[in-house]
Order: sequence, then structure tokens, then C-alpha cells
Amino acid sequence: MGSRFSTYATWWIRQTIERAIMNQTRTIRLPIHIVKELNVYLRTARELSHKLDHEPSAEEIAEQLDKPVDDVSRMLRLNERITSVDTPLGGDSEKALLDILADEKENGPEDTTQDDDMKQSIVKWLFELNAKQREVLARRFGLLGYEAATLEDVGREIGLTRERVRQIQVEGLRRLREILQGQGLNIEALFRE
Repeated sequence: MGSRFSTYATWWIRQTIERAIMNQTRTIRLPIHIVKELNVYLRTARELSHKLDHEPSAEEIAEQLDKPVDDVSRMLRLNERITSVDTPLGGDSEKALLDILADEKENGPEDTTQDDDMKQSIVKWLFELNAKQREVLARRFGLLGYEAATLEDVGREIGLTRERVRQIQVEGLRRLREILQGQGLNIEALFRE
């Protein structure tokens, strides 16, 4: 019972600092017991790295610790760091990762030009239809400045029944198919990505 306060205080201070580091150094917080287990794997990896003169594989670490390779691999994946896409790439470059990543959804200039050409062609082909077919197709599919609408909505807007709008749509699409076939195209090609 005669131990000094400083004996206990040192241990508690060290533990508090270690816990704070474990809880706050990662973007995604891991539970303390996972961090402790991960540290065992990382310490073993460092020791093996010094012995073997190369970065040890998950198999080598698993063999050293007598653990399953899958467990070691899973734990090592938890050590991967998350980096902001705004962080500079380093070196002399002032570019960030965000500046060099390609946006898969963004159309390039050639796609934009092709889309514009296709829109102009569709408008030209629509004007080869009669006025009723052109209006129904434009309203149904959101062309010529209209919002895409249901058969019922189109019928209500132009004073026709839903069934009559459907019939005009079928006639218009049939006529459009004939126009496209006359130019060596098929209507399905319009809707392919």
C-alpha cells in the first residue's frame, strides 16, 4: 500500500494519451481493441521488414504470428489511409487528386458534339412527320422544349384520349423508323449508349 501516486499517474497518463491517439488519428474511427490488434500486426511487419530486407507479405506475417492469412489480410486493409481529393499530389505540382481524376459521367468534347449533332438530326427528322405526330412524340419524349409526359398527360394537354395519343405515337414512331431506314439508320441505334 505504500506505492507513490506518481507510479500510478504515469501509467494512467500514458494510457490516456494512447487512447486519444487511437481514437483521433483516423478519419474513420476503429474500436480500441481492433487498433491494438492492428498494432500487433504492424509491429510484426516492421520487425520482419528489418529481418527480411523487404516488405513482408500477409502470408509471412500470418506465419510469424501463427494466425490465419485471411485475418491478417483483413486487418492490414484496415490500415489503409483515407486521403482528401483536395490534398496536393506533392512534388512541384500544385494539382490536387481531384484535378486529375476523370469524371466518367462527364461527356468529352467529341461526345458533346456528337450529342448536339444527334439532337439536330432528331429535330430535322421530327419535322418530316405531320404536325400531330410531331407534337405527340415531342410531348411524350421531352423534345422540342417539352417535358416528357405520360400518354394521359399528353392527351389532356392536346384534347385527345389516351388511346388516340397512343395510336398517333405508334404511327409517328413507324414513320420515323421509315425515315431513318431511308438514311441507312435504325431507331434502336438512337437509344444505344
